[in-house]
Amino acid sequence: MMIAHVSLPADDTAKVAETLARIMNGTAVPIPPGGPGAWMAWSGDELVEIEVIPRGAVMQPAEGGGNWQPQAEAASTSRRSECHFALCVDRPAKEVIDIAEAAGWPSTICDRGGFFHVVEVWIEDAFLMEVLDPEYTAAYKASMSLANWHSVFGTAQAALK
Repeated sequence: MMIAHVSLPADDTAKVAETLARIMNGTAVPIPPGGPGAWMAWSGDELVEIEVIPRGAVMQPAEGGGNWQPQAEAASTSRRSECHFALCVDRPAKEVIDIAEAAGWPSTICDRGGFFHVVEVWIEDAFLMEVLDPEYTAAYKASMSLANWHSVFGTAQAALK
């Protein structure tokens, strides 16, 4: 299984897509179905696609399928989000930080409870993307399994019906 793509909000969609593409050694292109100003960043191997949608546009059910529609009024003045994603890349953490800082985005290396490390990149100082370089990816893969999760946190596995 794999996640085919993710989307995130941005104020400067082109700059965000171009910076994400740079982190992934890829390419940024407009995404017309996302509406005016929507962009996507493709990884160099074309296995990852990140859609960058103008902040305030929300997915709405519509005839023929859901699409992005601008909200008449923002529900909150906060630019923060309930969600984030983690991205494994081929670049060293230092290069990721350099690229993020060149874009004006706060970034730092964080320890995730002794399980693994990530580079926290705050896209436009609003949306969290965790970036794992090759070393961090290996630690993530070694520590993040359902069995390990149950072992560490004492959670019971839900029965599947």
